[in-house]
Amino acid sequence: MTVEFPIYQMMDESGQLVRGHDKERITDELVKEFYYHMVRIRTFDRKAISLQRQGRLGTYAPFEGQEAAQAGSALALGKEDWVFPTYRDHGATLTFGANMARTFLYWNGRVEGCVPEEGKRIFPPAVPIATQLPHAAGAALAEKRKGTKNAAIAYFGDGATSEGDFMKG
Repeated sequence: MTVEFPIYQMMDESGQLVRGHDKERITDELVKEFYYHMVRIRTFDRKAISLQRQGRLGTYAPFEGQEAAQAGSALALGKEDWVFPTYRDHGATLTFGANMARTFLYWNGRVEGCVPEEGKRIFPPAVPIATQLPHAAGAALAEKRKGTKNAAIAYFGDGATSEGDFMKG
């Protein structure tokens, strides 16, 4: 059995919007906001790689190539929503409102790097694979029981799907 998946394309190779109904929703301001965040987090990523190679950061997990997925998903969240990142999703947390200086502190092994900005619901980055997933499920269930419309987004890689926490979450 052959399964076909249609391509969903917002822009063509020349940068022109290709879907008529999306042209009303994708304003110039929204495009600029997406672009701003993608450039900002790519710049952060490259600076962090440079600092790590200089020995000024103890370790660092780069995310280059994931900017659109991280910025786009984080920009879709509301201010009361929850973010449960892995060690490679700091582009999303920065887009959601994490402090850049504190994020550098995290990568230097400082506990202050795990403290989110006031009013931001950002769980500390999970280094063990999939361990943030039960927490995300719990936050989502709590929001549902409270009767809110707040969401919880959990980031994870394909390796997480073979972990027990993925099945429990």
